[in-house]
Order: sequence, then C-alpha cells, then structure tokens
Amino acid sequence: MLFDKEDPEAQRVPITCPYCNGTKIIRRGQRTKKYGEVQIFYCKGCERKFTPGISKHRTFPLRLILDALTLYNRLYSLEDSAKLVFEKYGIEISRHALTKWLTDYRGYLPFLRMREYVEKKYDRRKMLEELRLFHGQIYDFKYHRAKIDLLLEESFKNYRFRPLREFLELVIAECPHQIFKESQKRASDYKEIFDLDTVKIIPKINTASKITRFVIQAVANNKLRHEILQEFMLVNDSVTVATEVPVLLDYEDVSHFRHQLNFHVPLELAEGEVITGHIDLVQIRNGAIHILDYKPSAKKAKPIEQLTIYALALSRLTTLRLFHFKCAWFDEEDYFEFFPLHVVYKKKSRRNKRKR
Repeated sequence: MLFDKEDPEAQRVPITCPYCNGTKIIRRGQRTKKYGEVQIFYCKGCERKFTPGISKHRTFPLRLILDALTLYNRLYSLEDSAKLVFEKYGIEISRHALTKWLTDYRGYLPFLRMREYVEKKYDRRKMLEELRLFHGQIYDFKYHRAKIDLLLEESFKNYRFRPLREFLELVIAECPHQIFKESQKRASDYKEIFDLDTVKIIPKINTASKITRFVIQAVANNKLRHEILQEFMLVNDSVTVATEVPVLLDYEDVSHFRHQLNFHVPLELAEGEVITGHIDLVQIRNGAIHILDYKPSAKKAKPIEQLTIYALALSRLTTLRLFHFKCAWFDEEDYFEFFPLHVVYKKKSRRNKRKR
C-alpha cells in the first residue's frame, strides 16, 4: 500500500486501495482501539473500507513500540525498558510483549546482532554521547561510540576511518559554537553552483528507506520526523554512527581544494567567512563514509550542493580524502546516491594531455 507524501496528516491517505488498486480514496471515520484510534479509509471504486497495514492486529500504538525497542537497544533491560515506557505513556507492557516485538521487528533492528558484545564491553551511559547544540536552531548531536569502535575493527578498509572517530570525540569538547551562531552562510542555501554534467546520480534500494517507511508511520507531528528517525537509526541500525554532525568550511579550506588539489570549487568566500551546516546522518559501510540527508519527497529534491559542501567540510575536518565519501538523500520510498568527488574533480581531456 502506497501513501501520499504530500498529505500533512499524521495518518496519510493511501494512494492505492489494497483490494482493487483504485485511487479514489477518502477518510471514513475512526476505529477505537484499546490504547488509541486508527483512521479508516474508504475506496469509492470497490466500496470497501480498510485500515493501513501498519495498524492491523496491533493493540499498542506504534510510537510506544518504537520507544520500547529503542530503549532496549540503548542497553536497558527488558524490565527497565517496560518501566520507562510506563512512565512516559502510562501504559503497562509485559516482558513477553517486548520480547515478541523484538522478534517481529527484527528486520528493522540490525543492532541486535551487536548488542550482546556491546553490552559486555560498554557501560550504557558511555555507549552514546549526546550534546544539544544551540546554533541558531537547536540540533541534537549524537555519537554512537560503541558502534563506530566495532565498525572500525570490522575490516582494514574501515580502520582507516579512525580520524572520523577522533573528530566526533572532539565535537563534544571543542565545537566552536560561536562560529555556528554567527555564520550567515549555510550549506543548505547554496543552489545550482556546481557543474553536474559528469555527476551520476544513482537510485538505489536501501535499508534507510525501509526503516523510514516503518518509523514515519508513527510520527503524528511532521516537525518531529527528523528527530525520531535519527534517533531510531542511530540506536537500532548497524551502520549509523552519528546524527546532526556540525561541520564548517572556511576560506582556507576552499583555497586548499582549489590550489593544492586542483578541484573545481566555485564557492566565493572572503577571509574570515565560514559556511556551516549539520549533517543529518553519518554512516560507515562498504568501505566508505556515507553522508545522508532525509528529504521528504526525495524525488523532487536535489540537495547535491548541500551534500557536496558537507563532504568537503568533513573531509577537511577529518583529513580523510574526498575519495572515501559518498553522499545520499532519501525518504520512505526513494534513495539517491552520488560521489562528491565527481562533482568537484574534473578530468583533463586527452587533447590537453597531448598538448602538455
């Protein structure tokens, strides 16, 4: 069943009917369940009523279930997770119910494979670092120390990304907050500045979209989508190592890319000017660092400039080559990926080589 991405309601209108694939669908009342209400839809084509698949056969609200799963993967015990859920929602859940959810939703919880090892090696309070950043807006920087340690040990390809871990550790202690508060230039403000003729944008099927499809169904307030999705992926997947990562790019950085590396970086900065931004999600997988941005209606969005600036900034801050980075944006249906190196690195033509 597909849902309309443009609908601002929490329970979005399905695009197609699950019975006849018709598209003439309207809301038709609500069904009261033990701990909440579920929207009922009506298809004018086949004249049948239905509820979204995500709501079927479930007594507890999905948001409560997500919180319970996340608490468990934050290394709380089954009993403590249930207790914290009760404190937040006033709804009692049993150990058996939580165990069943961990089994039913295992496909959205790859971290479960790591959990036993992490629990033996890390204290729950040291496993995750969290810092609220007041950078004009409020950003919740979070860094999964245990997960990045495991990923770096996993293979030699990942081990070379140790500078990324060092940078994330430094954000807690040495982030220059004043620069982010005063900067007038944001990476998200830059549009159509790069020559993208040679850049290949690759649509892919990715776990990020699968998890988003699952999580977004539980979000009643669209303003909370980023926050809830970031928290769920950081705690429950096996590759996301940080969220809302603050990065900056200054005049000297741009000069380095232009003159030392001969990259085409058409960013005009005066001395003292800085471009700032916050990366939604940073992942380590398949021997590369992935910079991800969640964009509702991803098919219509093309944040290539924004993501490329993020990659340039993180490359400089970690001293890692741009070659090691990939960028992507996604929503619950689509995932698009590209290499930032292809945006700024321009190959010399054979004709020019012969002249030299």
